[in-house]
Amino acid sequence: MDFDWDDAKAFLVTAETGSLTAAAKLLRTSQPTVGRRVAALEESLGVVLFERSKNSLFLTPQGERILEALQGMEQVANNVILVAKGATESLAGTVTVAVSQVDACFTMPALINELKQLEQTLQVKLEVSNDSADLIHRNADIAIRNFRPTEENLIIRKLGDAKVNLFGTPELCAIHSERDNAASTLPIIGFLETDYLTKILVDGGIAKERINYVCLSDFQLSHIELAKLGLGFALLPTKLGKKVPELNCLFPKDHSVYDYSTWLVCHSELRHNQRIRFVYDFLAERLSR
Repeated sequence: MDFDWDDAKAFLVTAETGSLTAAAKLLRTSQPTVGRRVAALEESLGVVLFERSKNSLFLTPQGERILEALQGMEQVANNVILVAKGATESLAGTVTVAVSQVDACFTMPALINELKQLEQTLQVKLEVSNDSADLIHRNADIAIRNFRPTEENLIIRKLGDAKVNLFGTPELCAIHSERDNAASTLPIIGFLETDYLTKILVDGGIAKERINYVCLSDFQLSHIELAKLGLGFALLPTKLGKKVPELNCLFPKDHSVYDYSTWLVCHSELRHNQRIRFVYDFLAERLSR
């Protein structure tokens, strides 16, 4: 009996996420492709892995046992790859750094340019997403995260603390600063899932009834462009917002809607890799200034 590891990986991710759609997103492929791979694995093994209802997938007893076995195989494969990568002594090659959308646009370009001047043979690959990169499963070698990681086997370094504020055009800021701050409705450019953002704003001192979401997008750079057009206020790191000449901070300089800490993260095995260690140490020094 033989099976394709790509089929097994599709099954693993589907089982762990609970849906073909979520698995396709993580695997960066289409839902039908994931479905075909899972079906191919079922045919290869001669068992039914999932019970399917209209909107849900449930592991069969056989599927649960096979999932457990494949997870053990995946861990062994991951460890082998991490050890092999950790043995690399050359600076030549690729280092993947996972960053947020705003960091990819405003922070990393100058740093990558400086890195290339220091080491021409080094290639930096940016994994850009506001979701957390999975270092354990090698989605990235290094990550910049805006929260303290809790996973085991990670090396973490705190880069600093940051503040977040609402930024809009000078005209929009003037209108709302002149009004009764306790009563004016604030046009907010937000993310698709508004519950968490609403909690942040309320915890930051903005009454829930004042929040009016005028546009929603998970592409954070569009928030900045929409704010520059005067549509509403974008929630941005204070240091970043102050660098956008078309925008002003709605609140006084000492006010913060939300505070967070920034962390540089790397898998412990990869710290033995000279190339990754070089990039990690470089980012730690520059970003903690």
